[in-house]
Amino acid sequence: MLSTHATLEIERVREVSSGMPHSHFSEQPASTAVPARHHVYLALGTNLGERIHNLEYALHLLREHLQLERISSVYETEPVGYANQPKFLNMACSGTTVLSAPELLQTTQGIEQTLGRQATFRNGPRLIDIDILLYDQEQWQQEGLTLPHPRLAERAFVLAPLAEIAPDLKHPALGKNMRELLEVVSQQGILRIDQPVSISPGSPTT
Repeated sequence: MLSTHATLEIERVREVSSGMPHSHFSEQPASTAVPARHHVYLALGTNLGERIHNLEYALHLLREHLQLERISSVYETEPVGYANQPKFLNMACSGTTVLSAPELLQTTQGIEQTLGRQATFRNGPRLIDIDILLYDQEQWQQEGLTLPHPRLAERAFVLAPLAEIAPDLKHPALGKNMRELLEVVSQQGILRIDQPVSISPGSPTT
């Protein structure tokens, strides 16, 4: 009868000759799964301080969380809902992100705070405003976030820059594209301006 030591030695030789590892506990390979990327569209607006620079700095901070793909022209627009305030500069951008929609909302709100946005009344003046317009083609609602943005189809100051960068993009609930939605709203007071925007690392100005 073979000893226990001899039996173990024979088993070890069998494993080596058959290409099996010496240990029965093989190391599992690390996961190589790539996080899903989501296509998002955002609107930016500002009517306080150095407005162009506020937009540039917001884009700079967004780029840390999004892979920006398209950036619209800048549009100067009349205020909506409360007229006794400066004109706004508005624009739109698109990109991809691994963030969930709630995480993206938290990120955009953090950027607004970094730039110095303070609480104000609805439609009031603001240093920067960043709205999530579309997140993939998702339709859902939770506290603080509705997708797509509930007033997207009503606002020319949002539709004009969005239709510029994504004219054929369809609204997931209405079935019409951005160009079609823009055609049926008043564009009075919406002026596209010849002002290039660069992504600036500088601080916002108030």
